Amino acid sequence: MPSIIAKYEKYTKAIDEHYAEVNEENKKFDNPSKHIWDKYYNTKSPYYVKGLTQREREICAESERRVLNGLSAAVNSYDPVIQKNFGRIMSDEEWNDDVRRGMNDSINRLFAENGIDIPEGADLRLRVDPYEYKIHADGVDGALARQIEEVLNRGNNGRYLYEHLRWCNPANNGFEQPRQYLYDTAYQEKAVMWHFVNDMTGLDMRELENRGGVIYTPDERNLWDAVTEQYNEKRANGEMDALPMESLYKDYQVFVNEGWDKEGERGLTIGYKNGSLYDIDTEYGYGPGQREWLEDSRNRHSQYWGNYRKEREETLRREKAEPTAYEKWLDGQMAYTEEVLSELGNRTYGKSGTLLSQPNLKAMQQLLDYAVSNGRVVPLTKEVLRLPGRGTLRGGLDIKA
Repeated sequence: MPSIIAKYEKYTKAIDEHYAEVNEENKKFDNPSKHIWDKYYNTKSPYYVKGLTQREREICAESERRVLNGLSAAVNSYDPVIQKNFGRIMSDEEWNDDVRRGMNDSINRLFAENGIDIPEGADLRLRVDPYEYKIHADGVDGALARQIEEVLNRGNNGRYLYEHLRWCNPANNGFEQPRQYLYDTAYQEKAVMWHFVNDMTGLDMRELENRGGVIYTPDERNLWDAVTEQYNEKRANGEMDALPMESLYKDYQVFVNEGWDKEGERGLTIGYKNGSLYDIDTEYGYGPGQREWLEDSRNRHSQYWGNYRKEREETLRREKAEPTAYEKWLDGQMAYTEEVLSELGNRTYGKSGTLLSQPNLKAMQQLLDYAVSNGRVVPLTKEVLRLPGRGTLRGGLDIKA
């Protein structure tokens, strides 16, 4: 039962492997940065890469510069690497649909292999708690429910199912949010704290004694002291990044004071009927009779990418037939820059280092003006620099699904 994280892992792996290999080639040149620029923008360079649109050139050049500087390349649907290997990045809803089909197959196979026969028409409900990720079965008799739970609660099935259900929230696609997701969101902070404590100590803080606002471990230690000790040890060993422990402690105190009453009913639930999983309390899911919206979405994505590829082919055809306006402009700017640099170089020094002729200050000013106008140099201002907004992934480039 793969989580949606696996979706990005396969794209990231392809991107990382490609640009790592290209980076090794770039570093063979005396000036790797200039070589990257030549490859994508200098039409007269023997290394100029043909057959790319302007958007693709910008993506490739930026990715290669990032990797050269020790950063990760961005994952972008328009990257030639993605288009060559996958066509494009699947949308989240397409990925969820593929995962759901895989889950249906896995559950049906597990039931068959373990002799579990769900009565025809039975409405089985599977609830996953947000703490231990245990799957609880309901809607069938007790003996059958226990057998189902024993079979499904193997390995990481519960965690994968819980993550999958969170990504299947209809609100992610602009539809009304079922009530169970409202409850789940309200308890996410508590669940996150529970997992943090459990990761550090292996203890279930719901089962520990709480005396006077302090939770104690079985050996009578203050639980937070045990958590802090393990955190510091893991940090010293390089096993985890720094966390805002003071802020976490404040959150921890809230949960200590609230307690863990009535937590047994928390979690996310999915239905299973006649061999298929289905989303509850919504018409916009991934089960039988809930997929009309999904087909519409899939058709829109297919149409968009079909149009994009036609436009791409037409763009490349025109560029191959004659130089683009951009290439003509770029060649002119290069010639202008070389002319100005030549003017700057008209200076002579004696053997003692004495300047015998002055550089062309007008040319220097021209070059500076050119750099500022083209964004190469940013003059000092009182503007506050703004960081990129949300909606980007690992490198700042927009992702179009």
